[in-house]
Amino acid sequence: MKSQGLFEGTFPLLEKAMDLRALKHNVTVSNIANKDTPDYKAFDLVVEEELEKIMGSGKDLGLQRTRRGHFPGKAMGGSGSTVRPKIDNALQFSTKRDGNTVNIDKEMAKLSENNLMYNALTQIISKKFRGLKDVIQGGK
Repeated sequence: MKSQGLFEGTFPLLEKAMDLRALKHNVTVSNIANKDTPDYKAFDLVVEEELEKIMGSGKDLGLQRTRRGHFPGKAMGGSGSTVRPKIDNALQFSTKRDGNTVNIDKEMAKLSENNLMYNALTQIISKKFRGLKDVIQGGK
């Protein structure tokens, strides 16, 4: 049985989740920047679907998801694997005459939600490192 290193398990998941949130930020900001560009089609990145792809179905550990928002319980690959998310361009319906599909209100809401999720991830990883520091220093 392979021993699990100190930074395997949760840390790679948090790293990939933060990477995906940063990418979603870039996609959303690009949509906002192109809100006045004729025929521009808005894009979106569904972070939860991408995390499921990275982690797999969760069947390996026999864990069961009780809510849709829970992460499946499969061990992840090493942090060296590259994130190549699929960008969803299903937002093709336009109510504007110029063919642009950017809805600025929706994009700003997505940006705010993504920012909150990224901040939550940074707090989680910060607490994990604080816990490691406490263990190294002998606990408090």
